Amino acid sequence: MAVFERFYQLAGGDFGALNRALIVLLPKKDGAIQMGDFRPISLIHSVAKLITKVLSITLASVLDQLISPAQSAFQKKKESMT
Repeated sequence: MAVFERFYQLAGGDFGALNRALIVLLPKKDGAIQMGDFRPISLIHSVAKLITKVLSITLASVLDQLISPAQSAFQKKKESMT
């Protein structure tokens, strides 16, 4: 919920603050000591993906009202105007 609150506060502002990467080192084996013993993973864009998913689910219910029939080529449940 804190992520969504921060996103709401940034409306019209600097969204770069939400687009940060977190790099985590996972040990490949027990007793990992040297850098070669770890596997780095990046959690970049995880916040952006979460926000995008929630927004798409929310907008799906009103999308028919926002997009004209002439602009509905990629919209589900719409027939093309031919």
